[in-house]
Amino acid sequence: MYRLTSLQQYELYIHLVVEDGSIFYARYDDFKISDEDNGYALSLGKFKGNIRDAMRYSENMKFTTFDRHNDRTNKNCAVVYNSGWWYKKCSNCNLNALYGADLNWWTEIRNQLKEAKMLIRPKEEINK
Repeated sequence: MYRLTSLQQYELYIHLVVEDGSIFYARYDDFKISDEDNGYALSLGKFKGNIRDAMRYSENMKFTTFDRHNDRTNKNCAVVYNSGWWYKKCSNCNLNALYGADLNWWTEIRNQLKEAKMLIRPKEEINK
């Protein structure tokens, strides 16, 4: 992801579907992941969506895995939630978790997500 997002500017689009069929989205206009030396830290850009900006809490955090404890807790959030993510204390969202209670986006749809997609694409230049 670092190599890809370092080549040009990318947008991140997140598509969420909850159990009742409601659809939510979040879009970030400048998605980047830092290199390995910087822990694959998350950078997002401006937010647009029909749900709260839950990923902002994790911005600039390094990616935490079972063997790389980069979050700001005494415990390793990747171990607690069985998934790597850009955890802070642990997170306001976790779209890399196993299906179930840990797969979440903020509290308003916690325990309700049945589908989560993260998609990136090159940001289109707007011609004037």
